[in-house]
Amino acid sequence: MDDVLITIDIDWAPDFAIDFVRDELVEHGVHATWLATHESPSLHRIAEYRDLFEIGIHPNFAAGSTHGGTAADVLAHCLSIVPDASSVRSHGLVQSSALLDLLLVGTSLAADLSVFLPYASNLAPVEYTLRGRTITRLPYFWEDDYEFLQPEPVWDPGPRLDSPGLKIFNFHPIHLYLNSSSERAYNTLKARGGSLSAATRASAEALVSIDPGAGTFFGDLVGYLASSGGGRRVRDVLAEVTG
Repeated sequence: MDDVLITIDIDWAPDFAIDFVRDELVEHGVHATWLATHESPSLHRIAEYRDLFEIGIHPNFAAGSTHGGTAADVLAHCLSIVPDASSVRSHGLVQSSALLDLLLVGTSLAADLSVFLPYASNLAPVEYTLRGRTITRLPYFWEDDYEFLQPEPVWDPGPRLDSPGLKIFNFHPIHLYLNSSSERAYNTLKARGGSLSAATRASAEALVSIDPGAGTFFGDLVGYLASSGGGRRVRDVLAEVTG
């Protein structure tokens, strides 16, 4: 399987950053799977493009989460935002056998995207079956905020596209808006506003990088997918795996 997918962890990004990413994908007719953390007008605007996008959930199971005090509460909160979600990636990639059990017996979620294997090749979906239910685990191999923490980041998707197997590229709207090539601008933006969701377009624009970064990488990947079929969504891969 050599499918190429874009996933996007919304991560409480301000609406202007989410809309910025959506507009680029819509302009080029490229598919994506969004993982939602919160209710927002931008989420409804994404939902208008059902031919291009699907929306899953990005629950925060960490202590002190605004999503809820227990894992069950967290899932219930996120599913109240996206009731028809079929995909999940846990914020911070929190995982456990007990959590997988809860996903299987407590929800109808069909795909888990919480396994990150940087730059791995020959990846493929794996079906995880327990208690008569199956959830398909799709590992991903590239992420913007992992790349910019590398000693020598590579902001060209070409070498990654040459890798055999399933290729899931994961992005965050704020890093695409800032064209992040390090965590500096992101941390500055959060410090100025007190929280990411409180950031203004004006404060973010002053921090946008013109150097190669997450945004230029994304633009090149979108261009490639636009010229080669538009990419896939997680649900498209699931349909192929499960028949």
